[in-house]
Amino acid sequence: MLTSKSRIPLKQILLVGLLPSPIKIFIYRLKGYRIGRNVSLGFGAVILADDVEVGDGAKIGFLTIVRGRKIKIGRYVQIGSTTFIDTPHVEIGEGSKINEQVFVGGLQFPNSKFIMGRNCQIMQMSFINPTHSITMGDDSGIGGHCLLFGHTSWLSKFEGYPAEFDSIEIGKSVSISWRVFMLPGSKIGDGSIIGANSMVRGAIPERSLAVGFPARVVSAPPEFPRAVSDEDKVRYLNEITTEMIEYFRGFELACEQQNNEWVVSQRTKGWLGVNVKTWTLRIISSRDEALANELTRPNANVIVSLNSISHDHRRRLDSTGCLWIDIQHKERSEHSNELGEEVAMYLRRYGVRLLRQKTT
Repeated sequence: MLTSKSRIPLKQILLVGLLPSPIKIFIYRLKGYRIGRNVSLGFGAVILADDVEVGDGAKIGFLTIVRGRKIKIGRYVQIGSTTFIDTPHVEIGEGSKINEQVFVGGLQFPNSKFIMGRNCQIMQMSFINPTHSITMGDDSGIGGHCLLFGHTSWLSKFEGYPAEFDSIEIGKSVSISWRVFMLPGSKIGDGSIIGANSMVRGAIPERSLAVGFPARVVSAPPEFPRAVSDEDKVRYLNEITTEMIEYFRGFELACEQQNNEWVVSQRTKGWLGVNVKTWTLRIISSRDEALANELTRPNANVIVSLNSISHDHRRRLDSTGCLWIDIQHKERSEHSNELGEEVAMYLRRYGVRLLRQKTT
């Protein structure tokens, strides 16, 4: 076959994929791949393309294959184990995550594209076929066991059967629930939700809830999504904080409240006795001058602010090594600490996915 290629790049896996990550990265850089700092390539993982760019902190799991012509993987992207991405043009935005055993490939054309925005996620066992292109806007998610097909063809077009090849477009802040089937030509507007076990064909308008087989809009503005007052936001933050602290305690972390701060401690056994690590967590729901006063108080390791943190305050917090989280803008500091990473992960449960921001 003139256009065929090996299903599994076994030669590349044996020659390069089985090497330790630092040696593998060194070889890829010699080939001209642009690979950032603190990148991790798991055992058996390979990247195959003419033009490759991998951002700082990206992690690619065990026996994962990323193959194409042009591949761009953003900063802090995570791709789980045994995932297979095989598309001519691949672009995965900063902070996005693809879980284990996701397949991106199938029937395609030379210009086929798979593009994920920033802070997106695809859950495990999903099958994605970008016959022409599949694009996801920032902060969108696809549940597990979903099927996205850019073509519908099997029986002969000369016998009257349909043969369709078209793109699929997913807007920003879209939620695709588990086991959704999307057909070629589907287009989902920003801020919409597709219910579980639905089939999508055609356009779903912005900020809508669509369910069914085929999916139909069952709720739209102004009823969906509902308006949230400032008082509601403060209450939500307090409820989530209380729940999170109990979660930490369930994992044997000591949590003691001191005014509006929490002192969180972890005790571990070492060769020389018991080691104790302690962090201070400050939760701020105020704004304006009250917020500024809370941000300038010293000694916090992690600060979570419901409202916007200014650039100047971010710079000051960075200089002290504090991990700050700005819920309003869904942003966080570039650097990290152990407690801050746990807090950021917990906020994801409530749809707050945070992009790392450098301050200069």
